[in-house]
Amino acid sequence: MIKVRVIDLNLISFDLKDFKNVYYKRKGAKWLPFLFILLSHLGFGQMNLSGKSGLMYIPDAKEIDTGGFRLGYNYNPVDYGLRGKGLNPENILFFNLAVVNRLELNLSFLKMVSTEKRKVKEALGDRQLDVRYLLFKEKRKWPSVAIALSTPFTIDAAMLTQVIVATKHFKLSENIDLEATAGYGSPYFLYRAEDNLTNSNIFSNMKWQKKSEYKYNNGYLTGPFGGVKLEYQKKAGLMAEWDSQKLNVGAYGIIGKRWTVQAGLLNFDQVMFGSSFAMDLFKPTTKVKKLYE
Repeated sequence: MIKVRVIDLNLISFDLKDFKNVYYKRKGAKWLPFLFILLSHLGFGQMNLSGKSGLMYIPDAKEIDTGGFRLGYNYNPVDYGLRGKGLNPENILFFNLAVVNRLELNLSFLKMVSTEKRKVKEALGDRQLDVRYLLFKEKRKWPSVAIALSTPFTIDAAMLTQVIVATKHFKLSENIDLEATAGYGSPYFLYRAEDNLTNSNIFSNMKWQKKSEYKYNNGYLTGPFGGVKLEYQKKAGLMAEWDSQKLNVGAYGIIGKRWTVQAGLLNFDQVMFGSSFAMDLFKPTTKVKKLYE
């Protein structure tokens, strides 16, 4: 029998400014950061905010093995909320599947976190399906190149991705690798200008929209972006990126080949963090193999 324990992601939300005033008032809340770290020690490649292979905010163009499946969680602090800066912090839950080694599907749920300062009630939050396709694999002298696009069927999304991105690896020593990524995010996107009361046809009322004129004018991945990652033995690394708006730095570690924990300092003033778990759907674990021996 498999037992599943459901964890309310709202309970592990964390913000430097509001943490003491909001969450320490709850019984046992002071242990939550330590609980998060403990759970994280239970990754394989670290993920960006929306759940794609990347750094902190920006995606990369790395090739993913067919059948690779990753699920995880990221926390976005209040001052950089995608649905409204300074309103509420946000939880992002994501699921990522490499259908083949060139094609990935990414499903994400962005949910605002209710605080004592600003109460919100949401179910699953913004649901968004993204597609990433690897145009060119990395060669000795050339980078890998990929496009990542949010599907145009959404009627309400704040974490839109319409980018082309390139990634190149450099071997600095036996243990240290450098990964460089650069890309450009489109200032326009295609979406459905509908509301929930008229949302009966996923192809209805398509509209070409300028992001700066959209209700979520957050600038997420709009314009040039880039970053570097310094990796040690493919187990831990340091990151720095320009996400088209601000400079972010961070670090990550991979424990047990499947679990990844990461944290970043956005614009050098607020913390984001996350964790993800990876598995290969085409390669059963040793314990599963033994069941059929």
